[in-house]
Amino acid sequence: MTTGTSQRTARIHMPPLHSIMNRVREMRSAGQEVYSMAQAVPWYGPPEQAVEAVKQAMDRKSFHLYGPDPGHLSTRIALAGEIKRRRGINIDPRSELHLTCGASQAFVSALLAVADPGDRAIVLEPYYFDHVFAIQFSSLVLDSIPMVEDSGWTVPWDELESRVPGAKVMVLVNPGNPTGAVLSEEELRRIVKLTGENNCTLIIDETYEQFNFTGSSHHPWMESKQNHVVTLGSFSKSFSLSGWRLGYLFGADHILTQALKVQDSVVICPSTPGQMLLEECLNMEGWVENRSVEVQYRLDLCRNAMEKAEGLEWREAGGGFFTLAKTPDTIDAYALADHLISEYSIAAIPGDAFGSSGRHHLRFSFGCLSDEELIPAMSALATVNLNGSVLSKAF
Repeated sequence: MTTGTSQRTARIHMPPLHSIMNRVREMRSAGQEVYSMAQAVPWYGPPEQAVEAVKQAMDRKSFHLYGPDPGHLSTRIALAGEIKRRRGINIDPRSELHLTCGASQAFVSALLAVADPGDRAIVLEPYYFDHVFAIQFSSLVLDSIPMVEDSGWTVPWDELESRVPGAKVMVLVNPGNPTGAVLSEEELRRIVKLTGENNCTLIIDETYEQFNFTGSSHHPWMESKQNHVVTLGSFSKSFSLSGWRLGYLFGADHILTQALKVQDSVVICPSTPGQMLLEECLNMEGWVENRSVEVQYRLDLCRNAMEKAEGLEWREAGGGFFTLAKTPDTIDAYALADHLISEYSIAAIPGDAFGSSGRHHLRFSFGCLSDEELIPAMSALATVNLNGSVLSKAF
């Protein structure tokens, strides 16, 4: 006898990332060359000095035990201090900051802390699919507002201003995933004011905050603690700690008190070894800034290569690891992704995964290619031709 499954999970479709990454692994296992631009896994590892320091702690019993639900206080103090030094944001590490099992868990905790089933949640589209999954799992009403596409992606102000009233929560990813769009200080101030005036919680995902190439690094808490603004982030990109599943959440005490209930019920606490490693990483001044320069170099090479390709239209990225490139309207993006990996050994993600605005686009991650892969991958990308007879026969 087979038991049933929930409608809640059945209506969620897994993103194509999983099938594409499985194909990448299969090709590599078979000895085939493939350049994965599908996932934002940094090519670099954590700072070696930090790793060596943590190795010395492995023999201690405390290394392997549960920690406090919101994270070790020493780690929260270290992180709050780093944010204060670098960004001028004052955070009370005891009541306004939690460490989490990655940014995705931080998002779920924040979402469940501020919204009830049936409440409306606004996202800008193209959106990050894990955020939408969480909204759907939580039985919220998804209100997806398409961004304006030109040479990049911009906020549709008239539409946003008409739909924020009555919404319970709005989600921003800044810099964007999958678009790489970065909000200016003026734009962010405008959204903070709009949501605040309408009693709408604003959740800001800053996973790529340290990979911002525009010079616009404003955060509303730089001036005053906006009680309706909740911020989350990750150390998967900055310090390449993706396997440790470590992120953070900061915001008003009354919201974090509720978010901690979610964290305790789902994961209990973040990884103790991961927090020890993070404390060491936070001492590596300038390390992430150097990685950011290298990511921007990869962005420049990707832009140059794509502008030589036929049938791919570059969309400028102001930050992050991605660009969401325009593809011909006559070709299905899933078939196109299959064609790219088969004919050019390049793995990318169909834009349909990020909402209807992503249709006829492909997401490319330029922030994951190693030094050895970078030039060959860009050379392959520059040769892509989606307008030729070979493509017509393929589809």
